Amino acid sequence: MNLEKLTFLLLITFFSCTNEKNTRVEKSPRIKTSTQLINPIVNERINLDDSINVLVKTKYDSIDIKEIHVVYKKDTIQEASSNHLNLPAFKSVGKHKLKIIAVLSNSKKETHYTSMIVYPRDSPKKLKYKIKNIYSHDPDAYTQGLTFDEDRFFEGTGRRGYSTLREVDLKTGKIIKKIEIDQKYFGEGITIYKDKIYQLTWESNVGFVYDKNSMVKIDEFNYNHEGWGITTFGNQLLISDGSENIYFLDPRNYKLIKKIQIYDNKGPVKNINELENVDGKIYANIYGKEELIIFDPNTGVVESVLDLNGIFNKKNYNKKFDVLNGVAYNSKRNQLFVTGKLWPSLFEIEIIK
Repeated sequence: MNLEKLTFLLLITFFSCTNEKNTRVEKSPRIKTSTQLINPIVNERINLDDSINVLVKTKYDSIDIKEIHVVYKKDTIQEASSNHLNLPAFKSVGKHKLKIIAVLSNSKKETHYTSMIVYPRDSPKKLKYKIKNIYSHDPDAYTQGLTFDEDRFFEGTGRRGYSTLREVDLKTGKIIKKIEIDQKYFGEGITIYKDKIYQLTWESNVGFVYDKNSMVKIDEFNYNHEGWGITTFGNQLLISDGSENIYFLDPRNYKLIKKIQIYDNKGPVKNINELENVDGKIYANIYGKEELIIFDPNTGVVESVLDLNGIFNKKNYNKKFDVLNGVAYNSKRNQLFVTGKLWPSLFEIEIIK
């Protein structure tokens, strides 16, 4: 076969396939709907205490909407025998998705999807502090988590090859007992629930459980996201993953109970790190910032921001140091502590009201 014939056959094959493809596209049926979702519009911004107006309209005079059903997280939360209804306000901030089903007079159903972004109405309060005491802190400790059990003080540290769980003498900063983590893991936050210590790892999707008294590892658990900070709320574990999300886990079987999003009046708060429950409110480090946010674990609303800029005077410190991280609360003595990665000091602070 000469070059001219080969070229001719290739051109015929190309145009034949192209025509066949175009023909298939032209014959594809278009999806036609008889209804249109008017409200709420996609990604509409509302405030936490706002009710939501849902309105579906028909496109044709010959078809009526008999009823609508609103589905949220697989549950039908509201229905009405008309084309509109008012939903009660959402109970938490963040992005919420809705499925709206319209039942038509011809017995057909049409489904619409939309979402709303719920913001706090008010901006967070700005808080100040004063330093009550300064304690020694291991300058080689890459602090990932701090927690108290009565007067026992525990710390979790990170970096592969250096990650530990340790009990520390508060007044001297000396290590009482230390468990070294396998070198393949990057240790993260810690918390205590009943007689167990829970420790996260960063990217390995695995957490460790220790006996509180012996510090012997007794169990492991898995999660489908990064592990950053962890604390308790009631009978649940709260875990952060460096985003605005907080995950609630059952400490008995490690199953996910729910997830909330953390927002201030400007939007989602990213890089949430170490967590601590202080009288029902969650104090959280924001990675890379010298501040704590205080949020409501029921709503996800950031209620306050504690500015800690300058708490550690780095000017005359000649050793390596990293960011602020680590917050702990001794409920027995009403003491609040903060420190940082590779910081030589642990600060007991008091919030000025």
